[in-house]
Order: sequence, then C-alpha cells, then structure tokens
Amino acid sequence: MNLHIKKNGKSNKGFYIALGVCLIAVGVAAWTTYDSVVNYTTPQNSAQSGTAKTNNTVSGIFVTESSAPASSAAASSAKPASSKPAASVPSKAPAKKTTAEAETFSSPLNGKVLQGFSKEPVFSKTLGDYRAHPGLDLSAKQGETVKSAAAGTVTKVYKDDQYGNTVLINHGSVEAWYCGLAKTSVKEKESVRQGQEIGTVGVPPIESAEGPHLHLAMKKDGQYVDPAAILK
Repeated sequence: MNLHIKKNGKSNKGFYIALGVCLIAVGVAAWTTYDSVVNYTTPQNSAQSGTAKTNNTVSGIFVTESSAPASSAAASSAKPASSKPAASVPSKAPAKKTTAEAETFSSPLNGKVLQGFSKEPVFSKTLGDYRAHPGLDLSAKQGETVKSAAAGTVTKVYKDDQYGNTVLINHGSVEAWYCGLAKTSVKEKESVRQGQEIGTVGVPPIESAEGPHLHLAMKKDGQYVDPAAILK
C-alpha cells in the first residue's frame, strides 16, 4: 500500500516538471514571435531620427543630405551664363542744326537808320503823336531787295493793316518781322538761307510820312529786342 502511494507521487512530480518546461517553451516562443512582429511593424525610429537630422531643402524640395551634394554639384556644373558682352547701344547722333537755328545775322539791306528801337514814346510823323517804336526803320529805295537776315523758316506771309505786306521768319531763338514790303517772294513753311531775297522795299502805312523803308521788328524769348543789337 505504501509503495503504491510513493510511486504515484513520483509520477505526479514528473508530470508537473514536464508541464512547466512546456509552458516555458511556449512562453519563449511567444515572446520571440511578438518581438519579430513588433520589430516588423514598428518604424525604425533610430534610423528615422538619423535621417531627420540630415534632411535639408534644396530649391523648395525636401531631400536628404546624401542628395544635397548632388544638387549642388548639378548647380555648380550648370553651364555658366554667357560672358559675351551685351551689344553696345549706339549713342544718339547729335541733332542736326535746323535752318531756324541761326548763328549770325546780317542787315537785310544797306540803308541808314531812320528811326531806332525805343520802348519809350517817340514822336510819329505820320500819326502826329508819341508812342513806343518796337522796331528799326532802315531807309531804302522803292523796290530795293530785302534779304533774310539769317537762315530760318518762313512762319507767315500776310498783309497787315498798319505795316503792310509782312514776312515773319523764325530764326531759331529770334523771330523777325520784315514789314512794309512792296512785294513778297517767299511762301509759308519755306526754308530760307541767309542773304536770300524775301521781298522788295515798300512803304509801311503807319509810317508813310517817312517814305519807302523797311520796318524790321525782332523778338527774342517772346520779348521785343533792339534789332541793331543783333545785326552784325
């Protein structure tokens, strides 16, 4: 009876030992499987952190450090801009002088001064009163040639009630009125040269008492000036 009990006790102990070993084996196997699964499904943080430290942006594109030098190399190896100098822009040619830009003036005719330029009132033989005389009266024979004092452009040819047939010429900064002409020989917008005939001497109606002569008036910068100071 006692022997049977002892035999059963030894058998139970072996069973539990075997069971424990099996449980341990099952636990180890389970842990190994779990670790493999976890390592497979979980991102490698260490590798990512290492990559994140070397990430950079090149021209707005997010790249790793390993690719950055390649971009730099590509940039450095890019064909440099042409060093050929840009075609020079030709400078503007100097403006040609027009006929209106006169440099010298000469007398329209050879005659004595009958009445000089005056801003102050002077006596008028024709009108019998005193008034300013914004011009220069040069004596001449009826029909004598009147010449352009300088190169210029004819602005206007007309008949004035007081000064008779008149030719207005633009001589650049100076405008000249050739008044009291018997006839005119130029047209509006015509270019004239210095010394060219523009008409003949007549009698200005407002100065008829002085006989045939040329009444020459000049303006510079919009103001009447003494023609004697301009004529050479």
